[in-house]
Amino acid sequence: MVRRNGLSLMFVAAILLGACSLGQDPQSAVQTSIAQTLQIAQLETAAAGGGQQEPSATVQAETPAITLTATSSVPFVSVTFNTNCRTGPGVQYAWITTVQVGQQVEVVEGFSSSYVVVRNPNGPGLCWLWLQYATQTNFSAYNLPQATQPPTPANTATPTSQFVWEGNWSMWSNGVSVGTVNVNEEDNSLSGGFTWNGKEYTFSMSLNASHQQATGTYTNHTDAYTRVLVWRIKSGNLNQFEGYFENAGNFEWCGWRSGASMPDPCILD
Repeated sequence: MVRRNGLSLMFVAAILLGACSLGQDPQSAVQTSIAQTLQIAQLETAAAGGGQQEPSATVQAETPAITLTATSSVPFVSVTFNTNCRTGPGVQYAWITTVQVGQQVEVVEGFSSSYVVVRNPNGPGLCWLWLQYATQTNFSAYNLPQATQPPTPANTATPTSQFVWEGNWSMWSNGVSVGTVNVNEEDNSLSGGFTWNGKEYTFSMSLNASHQQATGTYTNHTDAYTRVLVWRIKSGNLNQFEGYFENAGNFEWCGWRSGASMPDPCILD
């Protein structure tokens, strides 16, 4: 170390003498020589395999990223056919509103695979939605509270003389099967919709006093026309109806359900 320091001092002295001889400012010459000496010392140290290492980086534990699941904690449901929403799980309960096709409603209480309690999308309060045409029927993943079935309304049973249409009907019209159609019943009217041969149809009908005959119209939304429509429960079988629609004459339109067969004749006389 003493030898190296001696050589360095001699080197600095040589630089100063050279600078003086060239007329350079002594202070500038000293600064220049110091810088050069430090550079030479660093080169010598590196060649010897020693020297100061870069300060080691402080290792910090990374906080693991938390990935949140995008699943909503609030379940929603919609229907593929307009569906009644009532004060309880069944047609014996009063009608509150109709959930329209594609309308999103919030499910607030579970009950069964057939009914849930939803927030009324068209007004205040809650109502019971039939899940026959719901986009999903299993809400167990949401840990919803379970609804308690309300008591059956007193003195509101449908009299035997008043027929109940609500439910699924197999239908036949103008020589072609329409398929299964959901009929909604609201007070003294019927409504529903279906797709037939790739075209969208809806119907809206009024009921007579016994609810065994419905008269109204159906609309072809694809071709934009409306026709008169008439249905009547077949005598002797409450699971069949005969009917017709007007289209330059009367064409058959009948239906059946609950294991009954297609009415014969299908058209209403």
